[in-house]
Amino acid sequence: MSQPVQLSPETIACLRDEAYVHLCRQSLTQELTRVEIEKAEVQKTKPSFALFASKSSRLAYQQAMDAVLKAEGEIRHKLVPIERLEHTLRGKLEDALNEHLTLTDPDLQIFDQLCALVDRWQSTVASLGEHALAFARDNRAAAKVEPGRIPDPEAIATFRSSAAYLHAAAAKVDLITDEAARLGEGRLPPGNRLPHLPPFRPSTWVDKTFLLSPENCTAVLKAAELEARAFCNSGKNDLLVAAETIRAAFLRARQSTMDAHWGLLRAHALKHYVKPREVDEVIAELSARYLTSDLDRYRIQRAKNPFDV
Repeated sequence: MSQPVQLSPETIACLRDEAYVHLCRQSLTQELTRVEIEKAEVQKTKPSFALFASKSSRLAYQQAMDAVLKAEGEIRHKLVPIERLEHTLRGKLEDALNEHLTLTDPDLQIFDQLCALVDRWQSTVASLGEHALAFARDNRAAAKVEPGRIPDPEAIATFRSSAAYLHAAAAKVDLITDEAARLGEGRLPPGNRLPHLPPFRPSTWVDKTFLLSPENCTAVLKAAELEARAFCNSGKNDLLVAAETIRAAFLRARQSTMDAHWGLLRAHALKHYVKPREVDEVIAELSARYLTSDLDRYRIQRAKNPFDV
C-alpha cells in the first residue's frame, strides 16, 4: 500500500496519532522489560541473612531496589494514558475504517452479505414453525381416520397444502444456505456452513402415504407428526442457535480482514507520518487532544444534567 487511498484528513490524523501511540507502547514495553531484568538482578544481591549483613550492604541493596522500583513505577504510570489513548483511538479508527472499507473492500462487502443471509435464514426458519405445526396437526387428524377409510377430500387437499407450504419454505432456506456457502467459499475455514434442515416432505408424499396399507399409513403419519412437532419444540431453536455460531464466524473473519487493512495502514503511517519524538511529549500532546477533551465534554454534560451519568 503506497497511499492510504481516499481516507479523510481526520482519519489520516487518527492514523498518525495511533502510530505515535504504538511507538510509545513499544518503547515503554522495551524499557519495562529492561527494568524488570535489572530488578531481578538487584534481587539476587539481597543479603541472605539481613540481621547478620553489614549496614552498608543492606543500604546498598535498598537503594538499588528503591531506584529500580521507582523506574518501574514511572514506566507503568506512563502506560496508563497510553492504554486510554489506544482505546480512544481504536474506537475512532474502527468507526472510520469500517465506514470506508464497507464501501470499498469487496471482501468486507461479502462478509456483510453473509451476515444479511444469516438474518434471512433465521427469519425464514422461524416462520417454518407455523407451517410445521399445521403439518403436524394434519398428520394427527389423518391418523385418526378409521383404518381402511379414505379421509375427506377437502381434508386431504388441506393436508397437501400444509405439506406444500412447509416444503416450499424449507426450499427457500436451502437456497439461502447454498448461497451463503458459495459466498463464504475460500474466505472461511471448513465447516462454517449454515445447518441443514430436516427432510420435510413434499405434497406428493401425502398421496403416496394414503396408498399404503392402513397399518403402514397410520405408522408413517404418526412418525411424520412426531418429526414435525420435534422441530417446533426444540429443533427449530437449536438450528437458530447454530446459525448464531456461524454468524460469529463470519464476524470474526470480517474483523480479521479489517485488522489486516489496519496493519497495512499503520505500517504506512509509521513510515510516512511519524518522526522521532520523546515519549513524554507525545503522551502530553495526545492526552490533551483526546483524553482531556473527553473529560471536559463529560463535565459539561454533568453540569447540564447532573443526573445523566
